[in-house]
Amino acid sequence: MPTKRKIKELLSDAWSKRRSRNYDSARDLVKQAEALCAEDDYNSLGRIHHIHMQFNWDHDQLEQALAHCQQSLNYYHKEDDRDRIAHSTRHMADLLRQLKQYNKSEFNYRQAIDIYKSAFTVNPGNLANALRGFAILLEAQEKFEEASIAWKETKDLYTVCNIQEGVVEANQRLEALR
Repeated sequence: MPTKRKIKELLSDAWSKRRSRNYDSARDLVKQAEALCAEDDYNSLGRIHHIHMQFNWDHDQLEQALAHCQQSLNYYHKEDDRDRIAHSTRHMADLLRQLKQYNKSEFNYRQAIDIYKSAFTVNPGNLANALRGFAILLEAQEKFEEASIAWKETKDLYTVCNIQEGVVEANQRLEALR
């Protein structure tokens, strides 16, 4: 099996193990994938750090998660993978929001949203997730008018994606902001 395909398979399996909370097996799979990576396989290395970020996040180790997120983002920039840059930037913003670093978080949300909106094609669910986090941040910053606008756009995108939980949450948040 070609190396890149094997790495992708190992990382996919690691993600599945992580979802079932089998962290020891997941970490072992990530370690195997990392051992196969060439130093210029930026997408795989970015994904490896993304998974490490998620391991830390799952265990409320937000500072360590943030460091892995930054490393993941650095690799995606080397590859110039705009979709992954936007996705990692959104995760960076989410982590910074949780760490109450609101100005840095806002900067990153705005960057991620701009990347998504400037893309030729965009997954509306990814943009909705970025806008959702941004709206939560705006509420925490007491920027209620801008939060309402973000929640309306979030609701519209979740409606397009048929993600009912997102629509319900957006409606609840909009009602609370009235």
